[in-house]
Amino acid sequence: MKKSISTKSISLALLSLAAVPSLAQQKPNVVFIMTDQQSYNMLSSYGNKWVKTPNMDKISRMGTRFDNTYCANPLSMPSRFALLTGHFSSEVGEKTNGHQYNKEKAAEISHSDGLGFLFKKAGYTTLYSGKTHLMGKNEADDYGFEMHGLNPYEEPANYAEQALPELAQSKRPFFMFLSFMNPHDICYSAGIDARYPDKLPAENVVETKRFLDYKKTITNEQYISQIPPKPANFRPITDEPKEMGSTWARDSWDDNQWDLFRWMYCRLTESVDEQIGRVLTALEKSGMMENTIIVFTSDHGEMGGSHGFITKNVMFEECQRVPLIFAGKGIKANKVDKTTLVCNGLDFIPTICDLTGIEYSKKLTGMSLKNNLIGKGKVVSRKHLITEDCNAFQIHDGRYKYTIFELPGNPEMLTDIKNDPGEVTNLAKDPTLAKIKASLKVKLMDNLSKRGMLPLVENRTHKLIRKTT
Repeated sequence: MKKSISTKSISLALLSLAAVPSLAQQKPNVVFIMTDQQSYNMLSSYGNKWVKTPNMDKISRMGTRFDNTYCANPLSMPSRFALLTGHFSSEVGEKTNGHQYNKEKAAEISHSDGLGFLFKKAGYTTLYSGKTHLMGKNEADDYGFEMHGLNPYEEPANYAEQALPELAQSKRPFFMFLSFMNPHDICYSAGIDARYPDKLPAENVVETKRFLDYKKTITNEQYISQIPPKPANFRPITDEPKEMGSTWARDSWDDNQWDLFRWMYCRLTESVDEQIGRVLTALEKSGMMENTIIVFTSDHGEMGGSHGFITKNVMFEECQRVPLIFAGKGIKANKVDKTTLVCNGLDFIPTICDLTGIEYSKKLTGMSLKNNLIGKGKVVSRKHLITEDCNAFQIHDGRYKYTIFELPGNPEMLTDIKNDPGEVTNLAKDPTLAKIKASLKVKLMDNLSKRGMLPLVENRTHKLIRKTT
C-alpha cells in the first residue's frame, strides 16, 4: 500500500523561486537513481543473460553508459559521502561504515560541496527519498536535500509517482535523488545469514522471503536454469594478503548455498529494476522526460563468490566497478564507453554541474564527463584512478591495478586487468613487472602524502568491520 506523502514543503520551496522565473526554461531537471550493491555487469544490456533488467536497459538505450566506472570506496557510507560531496571519506578520517570521523570537517564539506546545497543555491528544489546511510545525522538535509520517506524499498518509487505531477505543474527545476535498497538484501546471504529472519528489521526480510517462497513454486529444473554459473575466478587470488577480507562463506558454504546466493542476487536486482520502471513511467506521464537528465548508478558492487568472497569491501573488480549511465537532452543515446576510467563518486558532481550550468568548487579532484556525453569539445580521460577501501589504497592506470594494504607488513597486490580480468594472479612479486609496480607505487604514495594519508597503518584488519554490512 502506498503511503500518503505531503507535498506542502515542495510547494513552499517552489514559491520561493518566484524571483528566478527564467530557471524554468534554462535548467534541466535531474532524476538521480541509485541502487545499493549492484555490480557493473548486473544488467541484461551488458550481456548478462541470468538477470532481466528492462528498465535499467531502457535508461542505457536512452543515454551513455560508462562500463569502466569505479566507486570511490566499495562500502556504503564512504561511497555515498563521495557521491554527495566529491570528496573521499578518508578526508574526514573514516573509510568504513563506522562513526569515528571528524564530524566538524564532514559538516564543513557537506555544506560547502554538498550536492543538494549546490543545486539549491542555483534555484533548484532538491528532494530525496529512500536509503540514506550517510555521514552526519544520517539525513539528506545535511547535504542540502529535503527528505521524503526513508523506506528504501518502494518509497522512492511511491514518492516519484506522487511528486512528479505537482513538479510538472510548477514548471520549476528540481533535483530528485531516489535511493533504493536492493539488491543490497543479498547481504543477508539469501536467507542463509544467521540473523535471518528474526534478528533483522521486518522490512529487510520481505524481498528475500518473497523469492524464497517463489522458489518453492517452480520445479528444480526451472530453478537450476536460473542460476548463474560459478565465477571463473572463484578461487582465491595467488599470494592473497591475509585479513584483506572475510572468508567465512568461502570456508563454510557448500555448492547448494552458493547456488542460492547467486540466484537470489539476480532476483533482488530484478526487484529493484521493477521499482525503477515505476519511476520512468511516472516521469514519462509527467511530460518532463525531454527536459530531465536521468542518472543511474550504484554505491558499490558485490563479490558474488569471486575469489570466494561475498558482499563488498575488497579491492576487486566485482565490488569496485558499478554501472553509471547518463541520459537526457543533448546526451548521446545508445552509446557505451568501455575505456574511460571513471569514478562515480569523484566525477558525478563536476559532470552534473557542467551539464546543468551550475557552479561547483574547482578544488574537487574529479573530472567532468560533459564533453564525453554530448560529443562536443575535448573528450576527457585520466591516466590514473585512485580509490580506497577499509584497509587499502589503490591506483589503476587502465590496465594495471596496484594496491597497498593497511595490514601487518603493508602487503601489496598487482593485477593485470587486460590479460587477467578475473584478477586470478597477484603479480606484486613478479620481477618482470617491478618497474611498473614501482612507478604506480610512487604515484600512489605521492597522492597519499599530499592528502595526509601517510604513514600507512598496519592494523586495519577486515575483522574489525565485519558487522558493517
